[in-house]
Amino acid sequence: MKNTLRMLAVAAALAVSVPAYAQGGGGGGGGGRGGMQGTPAERMARQKEQLFKDITLTAAQSAKVDTVMMQAGDKQQEMMQAARSGGGDMAAMRESMQKMNTERNDALKAILTDDQKKKFDENVAAMPQGGRRGGL
Repeated sequence: MKNTLRMLAVAAALAVSVPAYAQGGGGGGGGGRGGMQGTPAERMARQKEQLFKDITLTAAQSAKVDTVMMQAGDKQQEMMQAARSGGGDMAAMRESMQKMNTERNDALKAILTDDQKKKFDENVAAMPQGGRRGGL
């Protein structure tokens, strides 16, 4: 009877925790790097969703956006791995990441119409920045 109750308790805990984890629940795990959780593809999808909120992209624009974001994501990942493995200067890495994000955003804006650029700038301004929880 005790084992059955334990198994039911474990099953109930899993039933609640697995969907919450899959939906990005538990916010702040991984040292408070909420925006850094998940696979690179998941992080890119979250960034794209935030950057292009309320912006309707054409199929051609969307393909170009994906290419720019994929290239930027690859560069960021390389930079982060190099910093981790070499015990690099985190302040310098952060500065390089900010520069890279600015370059990525400029490349993305070059794809957009003037009206879309205005909304993009609003979305960028609304996003959490650097070291804060949930930042990108």
